Amino acid sequence: MVLEARVASWGEAKKIAEREVERRLQGKIVDEWVDTVKLEPRWAGDIWVVRLKVIVRHGALSKKGYLASMKIDPYTGEVSEFQAKPAR
Repeated sequence: MVLEARVASWGEAKKIAEREVERRLQGKIVDEWVDTVKLEPRWAGDIWVVRLKVIVRHGALSKKGYLASMKIDPYTGEVSEFQAKPAR
């Protein structure tokens, strides 16, 4: 049985990552830069690794920069190992 990938391109992986950043940081992305989007081979199946530099708006006046990274399962679209560190 061949499994069909739910996340088939880097663009889809980036969109999932953007939604996850907004959900977990409870804000709206106002600007972003793609650092890395790559499909890494694993012994148990491939995994998308996404790293973004984002500016997130919290409320009307507050903005803050973050370096966000996560891994996305290409078959389920599930995000694991999410990290967001404040940018300097």
